[in-house]
Amino acid sequence: MTALDDLRGDRRQRLAVTAVAVVVGLGLATLHWAGLLIAGALVALPQRSVSRGLAAGVGVGVLAVLAFLATLALAGTLGPTLAMGQPSLLALGIGLLLPPFGSLLRGVV
Repeated sequence: MTALDDLRGDRRQRLAVTAVAVVVGLGLATLHWAGLLIAGALVALPQRSVSRGLAAGVGVGVLAVLAFLATLALAGTLGPTLAMGQPSLLALGIGLLLPPFGSLLRGVV
């Protein structure tokens, strides 16, 4: 068995690594959009199956979009940003779709 298989077998360790992966991935996403791909890949790797990895990627995407919307709301610019239409929808779509795409790495490893 590999270290990754051992990690996937231990629930506590898997949850701890997933939590660290969420923090690291979202931290990287604040620096560059490719961080969303990395976030999806990082949270999917410790999961036991590809479908659970994909679900973790979707969860990170939703969390990233909620954090983005919360940042806009705290700055008082949520309304004007959403009123822009297509550019804001593109930003929300990117936030929702890149992490699950990155989590497909779980199918390879």
